Amino acid sequence: MIGIFGGTFDPIHNGHTHIARAAMSVLNLGQMHFVPCADPVHRGRPRATAEQRCAMIELALAGETGMRLDRLEIDRGGPSYTIDTLREFHRRGAGDLLLLLGADAFNGFASWKAPAKILQLANLVICIRPGTEVDPGFYAGQRVESAESLRERTAGAILLLEVEAPDCSSSGVRAALDAGEIPLYCLHPDVADYIRRQHLYRRPGD
Repeated sequence: MIGIFGGTFDPIHNGHTHIARAAMSVLNLGQMHFVPCADPVHRGRPRATAEQRCAMIELALAGETGMRLDRLEIDRGGPSYTIDTLREFHRRGAGDLLLLLGADAFNGFASWKAPAKILQLANLVICIRPGTEVDPGFYAGQRVESAESLRERTAGAILLLEVEAPDCSSSGVRAALDAGEIPLYCLHPDVADYIRRQHLYRRPGD
């Protein structure tokens, strides 16, 4: 089973890597593909370029076992739809797929392109951090209670996974950088250095 972790990663932060590490451990995954989107459908355009975001992901994952940057959506270009990405993974012969989502993303899952078909192609793991909630009735019929139950399914299972992750978000990191602060608690040192050198996330005129 291969893990897929999509997002804008604008920028990638320690919460992302912590969640991925926890999911890989609980589910005994050998691979987690970080798939930055080219053109996000459900949010505004990233402030960093695609190449800058890819560079930061590579820096953040340099010391992580089994985690890798996957440029599939960046190289494909255009609007980034998860269903298209899952289909491409299957065309690659990837086998069983696990899609890693945060609670906020899962709460909006019904508005995604072809959510039923997504569940035909992958299992979902929803990372629940303290203070976040999901609707208890949302896709309740497809939820499983354990990693073992999820691993018995090739697709269509949804596991809620409670994760104690750093209190970091990309929007919070950008806000701190806008204010002239470097939130080192949330950033890999090499990513923080890259942001400084590239003068990313600064307000106009700074």
